[in-house]
Amino acid sequence: MEALRYLTDEERIRLLARADSRSYEANEQILGENEYHEEIYIVIEGWVRVEKLTSSDVVLIDRLGPGEVFGEMSLLDGSPTNSSVVADEPVEVFVFQLGNIADLLEEDPVLASHLYHSLAVTITRRLRERNAAAK
Repeated sequence: MEALRYLTDEERIRLLARADSRSYEANEQILGENEYHEEIYIVIEGWVRVEKLTSSDVVLIDRLGPGEVFGEMSLLDGSPTNSSVVADEPVEVFVFQLGNIADLLEEDPVLASHLYHSLAVTITRRLRERNAAAK
């Protein structure tokens, strides 16, 4: 699971024990643009699309599949989402609500460090891919 790649197996088990599993139907919105959220989502099955609303159209930003994370940027910096995430097909996700994992992250700084490292690498990879595509 790329989103948790720097966690040990034991850390993953502890974190996943606090996750909820949710299902979404094709074309169902999971996250809306410009909304505040305190959750991180990891795709278990299916694909989602990341979309940005422009003045004249909806632009596809990315497609994310099993093992990939979304919602992490808003959770990390407390800002509203800058895009929408919509189920491309029937999708199942793990949802980590900040309220359910905050104490674990506070109690175990090594786990927290591994989680934040995983998220930072994911965000960096996406930025590099988008920069390369823009050339």
